Amino acid sequence: MTYLTKEDWEQNFVQKICDDKSFSDNLQEKKKIFSDFTFLIQKIFKNNLPKKIIQRIIFSSLIYFYKYVLTNNITFLNLSLTEKLSLYLACIFLSFKTINKLVDIEKLSSSFQNLFNKDKKIKYEIEDIKELITKKEFEILFSIQFQINIDWPYDYFNLIKNYLSQIGIGNDSIKTVINFVNIKINEIILFPLYLYFTPVEILISTLNLIKEENKFNYININDFIKINSLDIDKDNLGECSLLINRIIKQKKCLEENNNINKLKIIKDNKEKEVINFNALSSIETNM
Repeated sequence: MTYLTKEDWEQNFVQKICDDKSFSDNLQEKKKIFSDFTFLIQKIFKNNLPKKIIQRIIFSSLIYFYKYVLTNNITFLNLSLTEKLSLYLACIFLSFKTINKLVDIEKLSSSFQNLFNKDKKIKYEIEDIKELITKKEFEILFSIQFQINIDWPYDYFNLIKNYLSQIGIGNDSIKTVINFVNIKINEIILFPLYLYFTPVEILISTLNLIKEENKFNYININDFIKINSLDIDKDNLGECSLLINRIIKQKKCLEENNNINKLKIIKDNKEKEVINFNALSSIETNM
C-alpha cells in the first residue's frame, strides 16, 4: 500500500487535531461517515456477516474513501446525495473484493434504488445505478493506483501474542491486552491515520497507549520491537504515538463536554418542570 506524503498529512489532518473546534467538527463528520458505512453494509447483508468481516469491510471502505477524497481534494459535505451514495457503495463493493467475496452489483443497485431516487432530480433505474457505482469504482482504483491490497492492524495481533508469550504472560492476560488494543484501534479508525502510518506503527502506538492507561508495566515497547525483529522508523512511531494520544484525549474531552451539556439540558428541563408545577399549584390555590 502506498502512503500519503508527510506534506499531505500535515496539510489535511494535523491542524484539525491540534485545534479543539476543528477537531470537534472533524470528529462529528468522521462519526457520520463511519455510521453511514455501517448502515449501508448492514442493510445489504441484514447482519448475516460475522463481526470480524464487517470490521474489515468498514476498515477497507474507509481507506478507499479517504484516499479518494484526499487525493482528489474533495469536500465531501458538498457532494450531492447521488454522489455520496455512489462513492460509499463503490468503496464497499471494492472492499468485498479484498476479502475474496463477490457482491452482485445488480442486487446492490436494486437495494438502494429508493435511496438514490430521494435526490428527486433524476429517476434512477437499476442500470443507471450500476453504471454510477462501476464508474466510481474505477475512479477510486485510479486514485489508489490500483493497489487494493490492504494491511489491517488486526492482522498483526499475533505480534502481541508472540511478545507476551515470550516474556511469560498467561493466555488470559494476553487476551485482555489484545482486546484493549482492538477497542482502541476501532476508536481511532474514524481518522485516516492508516493513510500515513503502517499498520504495525499504529499497532505499537496503540499498545503503548494501552500500557500507560492500564498500568501494564510488564510491556516494554523496545523489547516488543526486538523480540518480533521489526524494522521500525522511530520518528514515524513517535509521531504516530503522539497523534493517537492526542486523538484519544481530544475525543474524551469532547465526549465529557457533550455529557456535561446533556446533564445541563436535563437539569434545565427539570427546573422548568418545577417552575411550571409551582405556577400550576399557585393557580389552583387561588381558584
